[in-house]
Amino acid sequence: MAYSTASSYAVATNAKPKQCRAPDHQSLPSEVNLRSTRESRGVTDENVIQSLLEYIRSTTARRGLAYAETPTRMSGGFDATILGFSLRGAPEPFSGPLVLRLFQADADGRRAPREAAIQNALAELGYPAPRVLIAEERTEALGGAFLIMERMPGRPLGWEFEALRIKGVGQVLNMLRRLPCIRREILRLWKDAQTSLHSLPVADFVASVERAGFSGRDFNFNSYFASLRAATAELSLEGLRPAIDWLIVHEPRRLQAPVICHGDFQPFNVLAHNGRLTGVIDWVKVTIAEPAFDYGAVIAILATVPIRAPAGLHQLLRALMNSLARTHSGPCRSLPGSEAALRYYQIFNCVVQLITVARNRAQGRKTHGVYNSRVGVANLINHVHRLTWLEVNL
Repeated sequence: MAYSTASSYAVATNAKPKQCRAPDHQSLPSEVNLRSTRESRGVTDENVIQSLLEYIRSTTARRGLAYAETPTRMSGGFDATILGFSLRGAPEPFSGPLVLRLFQADADGRRAPREAAIQNALAELGYPAPRVLIAEERTEALGGAFLIMERMPGRPLGWEFEALRIKGVGQVLNMLRRLPCIRREILRLWKDAQTSLHSLPVADFVASVERAGFSGRDFNFNSYFASLRAATAELSLEGLRPAIDWLIVHEPRRLQAPVICHGDFQPFNVLAHNGRLTGVIDWVKVTIAEPAFDYGAVIAILATVPIRAPAGLHQLLRALMNSLARTHSGPCRSLPGSEAALRYYQIFNCVVQLITVARNRAQGRKTHGVYNSRVGVANLINHVHRLTWLEVNL
């Protein structure tokens, strides 16, 4: 994969990104005010919208560019602002539906080119990851480093459950009647996406990210674990030391050869349209590890992620999510010794989430992230305790 690195952005030049149909309207909710997520950095939604257009005009040398679709907040983006938009009069490859992923002002600027390298490497291999068109490390233009990428069509798997809290009783009951069919469809598409990812050639992926300037060694599990240990020391997280020590002592015997793992392969990161897989998003945690790494992470996430739903539905949803995770991890569970590996990677994932919360709080982001709440932290601590009997705290 070749990059043009004029200025400080990177544009993939090896292939023209495919054109994407606009996603279903549920994927792009009505426009919301972004002030709550941007004003703390002195950047408002109006600043971002106008500055983004000026940046693309300059990049493409098309001063007459205008928005065909004004940037609108998309779901997700717990560590970044995600906006969907499209342009009128744009040249290739900017003529289709696009996404801006704008990082926090204090985020490591190298995240942008690193995520671009990951997603473009996967796209090169034929996997439905969004191709990144621009990776900007500098913060001057929009108040943070950012990516501009193609927007994948479709809705997240399980979007029906996300909408439960805003639907009427009649619609909820109708959805519950359709639950067996919805569950089968989620599991089918989820399995296809997971199996396809784990089947990609690791050597080709590593060669691609290395051509983009990143060491392949930085993506392996040992490097990831080393970064966790360093973060625990840097943030003085003595309450997590028992879990770190447990992970050091109980590292499982490798059951399978390393594969490309997503690290957060839960259904809301898998997109589909009309029963067909259309995309996989959120590639922050990509790791070269055995498949149990992905399956264990999914089990932990679906068992611990806070649920916003009426009290009567909370237990039902948690039971459904746990059932989905158990069934999805079936291919891994069939291997001898798999339970120990799955337990290990569940604990690893919980520690990752707890360290992320601690880092956000240390940087003054008290409500930033899906787990950054009393309930979220308690869920993670309780899950670690159930699996190990360890007493940890944050």
